[in-house]
Parts: sequence; C-alpha cells; structure tokens
Amino acid sequence: MKKRIHYITYNDTYSGIYQSQVIDVVKHLNKNFEAKVCLVAFVPLRLWKEQRRIIKSKAPDSKVYPILGALNKTKRTSWLLSFVSGKQYAICRGPLAFIVAEHLYKSTFYDGRAAVEAEVKEYNVAGKTVYNQLFIDAENSAIRNADYFVSVSHKLVEYWEKKLGKKIPKERYSIIPCTLTSESQSSEVIPRSNNVKVVYAGGTGAWQSFEKVVGLLDELMEKQADVETLFLTKENPALTSLIEKYPSRCQRKWVKHNEVYKELASCDYGILLRDDKITNRVASPVKFAEYLNAGLKVLISPYIGDFSEFVKSNNCGLVVEGKLPKLIKVAQSDKQALKELCRQEFFKDSLLIEKEYIKLFEALKRT
Repeated sequence: MKKRIHYITYNDTYSGIYQSQVIDVVKHLNKNFEAKVCLVAFVPLRLWKEQRRIIKSKAPDSKVYPILGALNKTKRTSWLLSFVSGKQYAICRGPLAFIVAEHLYKSTFYDGRAAVEAEVKEYNVAGKTVYNQLFIDAENSAIRNADYFVSVSHKLVEYWEKKLGKKIPKERYSIIPCTLTSESQSSEVIPRSNNVKVVYAGGTGAWQSFEKVVGLLDELMEKQADVETLFLTKENPALTSLIEKYPSRCQRKWVKHNEVYKELASCDYGILLRDDKITNRVASPVKFAEYLNAGLKVLISPYIGDFSEFVKSNNCGLVVEGKLPKLIKVAQSDKQALKELCRQEFFKDSLLIEKEYIKLFEALKRT
C-alpha cells in the first residue's frame, strides 16, 4: 500500500525556486516511489486566491490554504490542518511548517533548508523583531522532535548537531542539496563570445554579496581586457556604474526562468560569492547546480556549504580568496564534462540523489 504523505510549505509563495525545489520534488517522488505525495501549501491570506490559482495550475492535486492570521498565530493554521492530516506522514519544508504539522501526523520529517537562527541574527530574515524568537523556537523544536531529517548539506547537519549537543545518526537523515529536474534543456544556445565571459545570476540581497561581486569583476575587467561580464539580475546602482565604465563588455539582462539556461550556456564562468557567515557555511545555492548544468566553471567563496570543497575535489572551478585570478576560456570538452558532473551529482533522478530518497522512504517504513 502506498504511503500517504503531505509535503507542507508555510509562508512560501510561487517562484522559480518553489517550482524546482517544491513542486518538481513532489512530482518526482510520486513518479519514482511507492507513495502518494500531496503538496499542502499555506500562503498569506491576502495572496491566497492568486497563489491558489498559480500553484494548482502547476500542481493540480495540491491543497492551498490561507494562513489564518499573523505569521506567529501558528495554532490557528494548525487547527485548519487538523482536518486534512488524517494521521498520514508529513515532510515539512522549514521550521514553521514543522510546528504547524507537529503532533498531527503519524510521523513528521523536517526538510531543513537553512540555519534559521543564524539567518535571523545575521540577515533578519524574520522581517519583524516580533517574529525572531518564533523562527528560532520553531527551528529548535524541529531539530529536537523530527522523526527524520532532510538536509541540503553535511554542514547543516553539523550545525544541528552543535545546537543539539550530540551526533545525529546517519540513518536519521538524507543529504539532498538543491537539485535540478532531469529534463532536456533547450537546444537554442546563444553563440559563445571569443572573450572570456563571466556571469552572475541571482538577486542583490545582503547575503548574496552583490557589491563584492561587482567590485571583483570591476578589478578583473580592468586588468584583463578579454573578459566580459553578464548580469542576470534586476537593476542596481552599483551595477549601473559598472556598465557605464565598460559599456561594450558589461551587460545586464532580466529574462524569464525558461530562458536562463541558454544565457548561462553562452558563458565560461559563473560567480557565486558569499560573506563568511554561518548562513552561508551551511547553504546549498541552487545556482551552483545551474552553473554546472550549463557547462560553467564556478568561481566560489571559501566555506559555502559543501560546495567549496566540492569545487576543489572535482576541479570544476576556483575557490576565490582575495582578487580573482587571470581567467582562461573554458574549452567545449570541459563544458561537456561539467554538464556530466552535474547530471551525476545534482539531478533529481541521479543515482546519488536516488539513494538519499530511498533512505527517506526506508525511514517512513519504520514508522
């Protein structure tokens, strides 16, 4: 008999990340494992109608409910969930989803995406001071009480162990980084430049060290005339100044999610820099896999989750300490090798990731 599982999200709204890391995960589990997985999404009340329409258009079997009241009124929303839990199993994305679902299911798994207490203290992700302790307490509850863990990195497990003051047995967690859906990419590719091309794709949030990225690429273009840069991001004053300085070698675009791959594939290097903070030391940026999948070498900061060591071990980029070194164009054969590495390590249907999902379902069978 198939296990009936709810995959629960709380206060997350639809985006490219939500599609790839939530909806595509649910579809993958339903397709490849003996389980009936249903997405249960709790979204802000003011956005409920719009989000329900969008999410159900992508995942018709999903259940989309409004958060009942302020973010910290989790007991109200938990009451709503009690009508549909049915003593099934729950995989909870993030600590707020966990505390909403806790005690309502036969077994509750914690899908941990971040070091939440560190995020609150380092980057104020809670938004309002009144919510800071809510986030911290919810994370503490999740790591104390979860029946099983899904972690995006080994470093995140180490963070949990430090908070708990004890080791978490390997049979109680799966390491599943932010993965890509295994589907063929568009054959339409932008011709590659004869110059060395470096791309930055992402936002301009505090944790993304955007001004540092701009500064390093400014220095690189000044000393290396055959380097050009592409920014797949929204407008930013620091970037505007860089484009004005190098109008023929620096470009900014904002494209649709399904157009990102062909833009990346025209480049040689993807840049992924972060400040040395706990938040980043446990992280698993999906952009890392997206860069590799497009055949890019990754220019990465030290201590980003498991990825900085991965770059060293697999010779798939450079760990950047200080200024960027002289860059050379990446050969087409190397680009193909990087794509293959991504398929083996970061595709949802890769053997490596499948083993981690098998561990998860074996844990479900034991409960």
